[in-house]
Amino acid sequence: MQPPSWPAAEHHVSQLTAHYFHRKKFMDLQPLIDNLLSRKWVNLHHQREMRFADFEDSGQYPGVYILAYSDKNLNRQPVDMHDVFYVGMSNSRSGVKQRLKQFLDGIEHNRLHSAAMRFFKEYANRTPWSEFSKKNGDKRFYVASVTVRCEVEKAKRTAEDLRKMGDVAALEYYVLAHLRGNLGVEPELNDK
Repeated sequence: MQPPSWPAAEHHVSQLTAHYFHRKKFMDLQPLIDNLLSRKWVNLHHQREMRFADFEDSGQYPGVYILAYSDKNLNRQPVDMHDVFYVGMSNSRSGVKQRLKQFLDGIEHNRLHSAAMRFFKEYANRTPWSEFSKKNGDKRFYVASVTVRCEVEKAKRTAEDLRKMGDVAALEYYVLAHLRGNLGVEPELNDK
């Protein structure tokens, strides 16, 4: 059997693509990007003490978060794209809150979160945050996030939940693209 000619193969791929896109319900990510970038920064270290009470849904769902690292007091200030130091996401059962706990643990103990481990090595010179924060010019981490309600537990999640989880993963890249498109660079801690 001979392979189909190029036009026939192209038509077949076109039909498959059209079928896929017809069935797939894409989430419109722009409102989520706008929502995230219109939020106010909150002090990440205080949020841990408060059990992330200021977070939408207490950060218990998958979502995307942005971090600022600044010596300015950004707490309760509107997010400014120029202050974004890192963009991250979580699709875990415990959501954004758990990922941020891992980040905080990572800057203290050099584990669990690749960006936190990079910070620990490259910015804090392998000094735990509890010591480094006393001599870093009073810089602190601030966070803003947006979550997407869905079930992530394998036994309970539906096809729609999986689509939403895929949208969360895509949202991280769309936020990075938005920042790069507007600023010309990616956030410092993402720029590996």
